Amino acid sequence: MDLYKIKSVLKENVFYNITYCYNVNQLEVFRILVALFAIISMFTLVLDYDVFFAPNGIVNWEVSNANALWFECHPQKIADLLHVSPQYVMISILTVYFLSLGTLLLGIWTRLSAIICLITFTLITNVMSSFAFGVDIYQSVCFFFLTIFPTGYSLSLIKKDNYPSLNEIKQICIRVLQLYLIITYISAGFEKAFMLNWWNGRFIYFLSNDPTIMTTSFFPKGQSILFYAFFGIMVVFIESSYFLLVWFKKTRFYIILIIISMHLFIALFMDLLFFGLLLIVLNVVCWYPVLFANLKLKENDKCI
Repeated sequence: MDLYKIKSVLKENVFYNITYCYNVNQLEVFRILVALFAIISMFTLVLDYDVFFAPNGIVNWEVSNANALWFECHPQKIADLLHVSPQYVMISILTVYFLSLGTLLLGIWTRLSAIICLITFTLITNVMSSFAFGVDIYQSVCFFFLTIFPTGYSLSLIKKDNYPSLNEIKQICIRVLQLYLIITYISAGFEKAFMLNWWNGRFIYFLSNDPTIMTTSFFPKGQSILFYAFFGIMVVFIESSYFLLVWFKKTRFYIILIIISMHLFIALFMDLLFFGLLLIVLNVVCWYPVLFANLKLKENDKCI
């Protein structure tokens, strides 16, 4: 009997059924949210163009170009190759980037738009990687997924023609996106688990008392080291067990709510707004079909 229950739980919750946690418009929602996020985040940075992008900004192009690997295409290399002004190259890259984001958002030539977004974003981050704090990696992966995922078939200004196996391919793509997010948390959680300072509270203590990291005071001062140890252990547990708790109905809503709250904390109190928002976007895109289904079931149970 116990074996039967285990099999039924696996069949209902994990990878047994490819249609589990899938919505026909899920990839289109992913495309729209990623494009919208990229437009907003880059626009806020462009407002400080002279600081982040100009050849003589905070990090001079000579420094960022020297730090780039030999195969990485830095805008300075393009300027030298074409014998044009670096300012002209940067403005051209930003213009093409915003135009491709616009067509990606609207659903026009989605694959080509995603490819151009990925190339131009890579060029841009080679200039300002010092200020990205990891969000550039996640955003680059999102653009890469959009270059290979089938999008533009719905919620698009110019819709592509459907083909027989489209739905099955979309379902596999959603699984790939979910697995990427799960592996991200597993690697982060297990890495922290091997660091003693996460267990004894020292990491959380120094994090919460470092004004260069915590831009807004959150933790009360003068707490016992056990107070900080509790939060450190909770972070390790949440990230390490995310891959398991997110698949079961009774825990899914709560683990996603906790993860979103954690990223809101990072966004608001650690001044990593776009890093936190992008991880929230990925969590919402991956799980919103089952979250909505769970909420509907709860509402129905209340009515009964």
